[in-house]
Amino acid sequence: MLALAVRPALAEWRVVPDRVEAGSGAALRYNVFLPDGCDPARGPYPLLVLLHGAGGDEQSWAGRIRLWQAVEEGIRAGRLPKLIAVMPGARDTWWIDSAFARAETAVVSDLLADVARKYPVMTTREGRAIAGFSAGAYGALRIVLKHPELFGAAALWAPAIYAESPPPLSAARRSPAFAGADGGFDQEAWTRNAWPALLPAYLVQPLRVPLFIAAGDDDRLEIAFEAARLAKALFRHQPEALELRIVDAGHTMRVWEVTADEALTFLFAHLARIGLARLAE
Repeated sequence: MLALAVRPALAEWRVVPDRVEAGSGAALRYNVFLPDGCDPARGPYPLLVLLHGAGGDEQSWAGRIRLWQAVEEGIRAGRLPKLIAVMPGARDTWWIDSAFARAETAVVSDLLADVARKYPVMTTREGRAIAGFSAGAYGALRIVLKHPELFGAAALWAPAIYAESPPPLSAARRSPAFAGADGGFDQEAWTRNAWPALLPAYLVQPLRVPLFIAAGDDDRLEIAFEAARLAKALFRHQPEALELRIVDAGHTMRVWEVTADEALTFLFAHLARIGLARLAE
């Protein structure tokens, strides 16, 4: 078991390394973050799935102390429940199913099932949230648009969700997930997987996934504009379940650092509302 390196002010979070054999035959490594005092008898606990950005792996969120501070502060203030977080690692996949890797399937099928078997987590949509940074936010958005029955809320930090084509500096242009037969960037593969292609099917079904979207105004990858474009497309369909924040930041972790408290509160407030609505049915 690994110990999470935290400042003394933080409680004892435990980081448990784990893995699941994915349907593609490749193992999906992941870390599970268990809060102080985690007791299966007091569960099940809400689950937060964290997806890393391009080039990251299952260790990417482990040292993000500000995130765990925000969780603890929220728990102490009564804004958040005690929760379990899971962070899978799928480097350079952009969390899609492609010839390179079946990363989307690994999350929505293999990961969720494996975590539910091993840890005291909730398995209904009102008990699960998903969030990601950059390419991880791209993956989180695609997953909730395609599988709204799985997650009750999502947070997208600095989301690399280009509606048309990623700019020259984007890591998407070098990812094997979007590589064509010649090894270069395949625009058709990007278009097929981009959110405008998924939105019509999402809108004709009844479920809506509350989204918290945050981007930096100094992001040279033009993500603030793409975030606003997504928010505008969704606003008429879920105005009470959508928040957009443009903050003073570039394409850096500062985007989530300055919005972590608000984003987490948004996620779990909406999960609670979904749960209460279900009880009232």
